[in-house]
Amino acid sequence: MKKHILFLPISLSFLLVACQEGEQETEQEEAAEQQEAGEASVSEENTQAEQSDEEEGSDLVSVVEAMNLYEPPSSHEDVIRQPAGMTNGMVSDSTNPEVREKVIEAMKEIPALPEEATEQEMDAYYQYLYSLVAFDFPDPKDVIDQMQFQLSGTPEADPKYQFKENYNIEVILDASGSMGAMVGNSTRMEQAKEEINSFLAKAPEEASVSLRVYGHEGTGDESDKKMSCEAIEEVYERGTYDETAFGEALNQFEPAGWTPVAGALESAAESFKDQDGEQNTNLIYLVSDGIETCDGDPVAAAESFAESNVSPIINVIGFNADSETQTQLKEVAESADGIFTNVNNAEELAEEFDQTEEILARWEEWKRSAEYDVKEENINSGWAIDNFSVTFFDQKTYQKVSLRGTLNELEDQGMITRDQRKELQSRTNEIADLITETQNKYEEDMEEIRDMGLAEMEERIEELYPDEAE
Repeated sequence: MKKHILFLPISLSFLLVACQEGEQETEQEEAAEQQEAGEASVSEENTQAEQSDEEEGSDLVSVVEAMNLYEPPSSHEDVIRQPAGMTNGMVSDSTNPEVREKVIEAMKEIPALPEEATEQEMDAYYQYLYSLVAFDFPDPKDVIDQMQFQLSGTPEADPKYQFKENYNIEVILDASGSMGAMVGNSTRMEQAKEEINSFLAKAPEEASVSLRVYGHEGTGDESDKKMSCEAIEEVYERGTYDETAFGEALNQFEPAGWTPVAGALESAAESFKDQDGEQNTNLIYLVSDGIETCDGDPVAAAESFAESNVSPIINVIGFNADSETQTQLKEVAESADGIFTNVNNAEELAEEFDQTEEILARWEEWKRSAEYDVKEENINSGWAIDNFSVTFFDQKTYQKVSLRGTLNELEDQGMITRDQRKELQSRTNEIADLITETQNKYEEDMEEIRDMGLAEMEERIEELYPDEAE
């Protein structure tokens, strides 16, 4: 009996030890499992983070690719074809803080450039930046248009450019709401009014001048669209320039509503129908900062006007126009065999009018003496080539300054690293070199055709620039 009693405590001791060892093993196994799970979780998080970083970089590329942006130029032809960017001819640097801030805010709308960015990501980032601040460059083929205009009055000129007994000049001015935008210290409208007044005030007394405006009533609201689109008015009726009357005409309207470009051209065509091109030189200047918004077809309207008996010379001036507007206005000019130019301020607008003042002065001389020979003085002066060169150089300089200034600001704000800024700046320098080469090439080509007759000029330009001619 004592033996049984002794065995029982011993057995219980073994059982207790065994249970404790089992519990310890279970706890150790559970701890090991938890550690493995933790390590797996950390590993998974790290993998996800790496994938996230990769996706972020890939997202930058895919986002930019989806925008279908014009790529930075890599050839002479690319330079000529590149459209103006968001800044629309305004320099993005410390001298224009509002423009620079606008560009920086736009850069924040795409995924950030990774600190260890790939070449593809750098390409995408620069392409987007370039698309914002790109400047448009003059087309060498436009030189022929300028030369045609400069040949006015000569036997070599196209019939519509040859001087007639009468000279009629009409300015069609966009008075839609966007013309109220500020350019420097005054609005586009204020600058346009001042330069138009100055231009027409210098017209010969024998010339008839007129001013037509559109979109100067209502507002940009949909409810005012019909009224505003029908607001096309000859505020100064065709006749000799009268300073007081013309001043009153300019003061009676301000920028207001919509943009009926087609309607304005149709209205002008109707008013000119009795001014036959056989007896009249009819010069039209269309000045606008926006595209057609009244559902008309300005290209068709311009073409119809040009093909009428009026035979107008239609010069289209984009006033601080964006890329989309420039494209449409250039099509308007081309459809009428006219000249398109985009200007960014009052000084450039005045320069466009200056060449007409010179032609009008020659017309006065022609009226006095039919033997007045203008070809030698005019074509050999190379005004069109000089203007092409100056504009090209200025645009190249402004674009380089804009890119450099923006890149510096991106670095200052911590959006790109110093090394990235240097890498992107090197691309800017390469493009600037390409633009200089492009300018030199086309200047040489233009000099070659400088002293040619009109027909030879046209033929040579077709040979030199077959792509642009299409």
